[in-house]
Amino acid sequence: MACTLPRLIAVLVCALWLCAVGSAQADTPRIGAEDAWYPYTAWRNGRIEGMSADIVRAAFSASGASVELAPYPYSRCMELTRSGTLAGCFNTTPDTKIRAAFLLPQEVLFSDDILLWGRTGADAIDDLDSIRGKRVAVTIGYTYGEYFDGYADIQRIPVRRDINGFLMLQRDRVDYVIAFRGTTEALLRDNPKLAGQFKAVARVHRPQLYLTFSRHHPQAEALLRDFDAGMRQIRQNGTYQRILANWQLTDGQSPVHGSTLQERHNNKMESP
Repeated sequence: MACTLPRLIAVLVCALWLCAVGSAQADTPRIGAEDAWYPYTAWRNGRIEGMSADIVRAAFSASGASVELAPYPYSRCMELTRSGTLAGCFNTTPDTKIRAAFLLPQEVLFSDDILLWGRTGADAIDDLDSIRGKRVAVTIGYTYGEYFDGYADIQRIPVRRDINGFLMLQRDRVDYVIAFRGTTEALLRDNPKLAGQFKAVARVHRPQLYLTFSRHHPQAEALLRDFDAGMRQIRQNGTYQRILANWQLTDGQSPVHGSTLQERHNNKMESP
C-alpha cells in the first residue's frame, strides 16, 4: 500500500495536468488558413507556410494573443468561419456579400494583381467583352472583383485549385484562367513542365486581401482588435516589411502594366 499510494498520487497529478493542458488548448481560438495558395498560405512540410501566414502569426504575437492556425480548402475555411466554428479565415478579397457576412479588420494583409492568363500567343484584352462566351477557369470560393464576378457573358469553369485551371488551359479544356500573380509565379516554379506555356493577357483587379473574422464566434471581435493592434505594431517596427522582403514580394511588379479592367470599368461607370 505504501508503494501504491505515491503512484496513485502521481497518476492523479498527471491526469490533472493533462486536463489543464487540454482545456487551455480547447480554449485557444482557431484561425483557418488556406491549404493550397503558396506562396501566401499553404500546407507544406507538415506545417502552414507562406507570407500571409507569417504576417498573421507576427501580428497576433505582437499583441500577445494566442491563436492556432488550421489548414483548410478556402471555401471550407470561409464556411466554417461563417458558422462560427472558426474565429477567422484568410486570405479573403471582400465583396459586398463578404462584408455583410463577416467582420473585417482595419488592417490589410497585402495586395496583389489578379491576372487573366491565356496560352502563349494569346492577344491582350482591354475589357471582358473581348472574351464574351469564352471558358474561364475560376477557383471555387474565390472572388475576383465586382466587374469580373458580375460579368454574365463568360462561361465560368469551377476548379478546386489554380493548378487545375492551368492544366485545363494546357489541354485546351478552357480558354483562360484567372489567378493571382504571385501564386501563379510560384505554381510555375513548382511545375517547370508548365513554364513558358501561358501568358498574362490582362490585369483584372488589384485587390486588398484580409483576414476575415466570424460574426458568430465568441472570441472573434476581441481577436479582430488584437490583430489590428498587432498589425500596426509590426508595420511600425519593420517586421512587416521584413516578412515581405523574405518572400521577395516587395515590388508587386506585374507582367501586364497599366490600369486594371476593374479600374477601367469603374471609370466608365462614373463618366457622365
